[in-house]
Amino acid sequence: MASQLETKKVRRPARKAIEADVVFRCRRRCCLCFFLDDLKNHRRGQIAHLNHNPSDSRFENLVFLCLEHHDQYDSKSSQSKGLSIVEVRRYRDELYKIYGDAPSIPEIERIDGSQELEELPGTTVYEEALSRFPKELSFTLKPWRLPLWLIANQSELFAYKASSDGVCLIERIDLPDDRIVVACIELAGNPGQSITNCVERLCFQVCERLDIPPERLVWLEHYDEYDDAEWDWVTFEGVPPSSPFKSPKWEPMTPELWAELRLKPKKRLPKVHGHYGSKLVKLFHWPDRPII
Repeated sequence: MASQLETKKVRRPARKAIEADVVFRCRRRCCLCFFLDDLKNHRRGQIAHLNHNPSDSRFENLVFLCLEHHDQYDSKSSQSKGLSIVEVRRYRDELYKIYGDAPSIPEIERIDGSQELEELPGTTVYEEALSRFPKELSFTLKPWRLPLWLIANQSELFAYKASSDGVCLIERIDLPDDRIVVACIELAGNPGQSITNCVERLCFQVCERLDIPPERLVWLEHYDEYDDAEWDWVTFEGVPPSSPFKSPKWEPMTPELWAELRLKPKKRLPKVHGHYGSKLVKLFHWPDRPII
C-alpha cells in the first residue's frame, strides 16, 4: 500500500494568477466545443492538464475545457482514437489567437514567506559597463549562432528568437531524393515559447542558418517530453522569398508518410557521452560524419 501511495501523482492546484490567465485568454470558451461543435458561447468547465500530469501547472500545460470534453480528454478509449495532446493544444492556441495576445507574466507567488525583493534600479551595473566599454563587451550584443556544421545521427541544441526565446533540438537529414528533413524536437524544460506556437519564426531561423532552400524543406515537429507524442509534418502556404514562412498546417505522420521519407521514429531519444543522438532511423545509406 505504501509503495502505491508513493508513486501516485499528487494534484497541486495551479497558481491563481495562472488559472485566471487561462480562463481569461479563452473567455471561458471550450476550444473543443468552439472548433469541433461550433459552440461559441461560454461554457461551464474546468482547467485540464495537457500532459495529464496534475502537478505540472505551467501556463503552457493548462487548457480550459467544458465538463464533457474534460472527461473525454482524460479518458482512454481502446476502440476509437481519442483526443491527442497535440490536437487539443492546437485548438487551444487557435482560440487564444482569436481573443488576443499572450497574457502578462503572472506574479510568482512566494511559498516560503520571504520578503519581496526591492525594485531593480533603472540602470544596472552591467548596462553601465556596456555603455563604458562597448568594444570589449560587443560580443554580448551578437545573437547566439549554431556552428555551421552538423554531425550525422546527432541532434543539436538550437537557441531561437521568439516572443519568449527558447531552445530546441534540431537534426538535418538529406534524403536521397534531394529533399532536406529538419527534425525539430521540443525538450522538457524549454524556457521559451513552444516550437508549435512560433513555428514560422523558428523555421525561418533554422533554414536561414543552415541555408536550406524552402522548396526542398521537410519540417517535422515532435515533443519528446510526452511519451505518446506524435510526429507532425508541417507545411506552409507562404515561404521565402515571396513572404516569410506563414500559414502553417500540421499533418500527423502516418506509416505511409514515414515510408515516403524512408525514415522510422525511435521510441527513445538516445544520449551518448553528453550528446543527444538521433530519434530517427534512416532506411537508406547515411554516413556517420559531419554533413555540413
